Amino acid sequence: METPNHNPDIIFDTDLYTIEWSDIENVEIDYENYLNDIELFFKEDFENEALEGDIYL
Repeated sequence: METPNHNPDIIFDTDLYTIEWSDIENVEIDYENYLNDIELFFKEDFENEALEGDIYL
């Protein structure tokens, strides 16, 4: 499929989109915050679903 407005003359700067392995390797994960985010997501999802269930009763 061709893009009608595609301009092949645009220069793509790969440095803006390059991630070095060392950037990933040296990151320390905040597991406590990560788990809190997951718990909050499911809690909100459960509460929203419970509210939606009340609407249809």
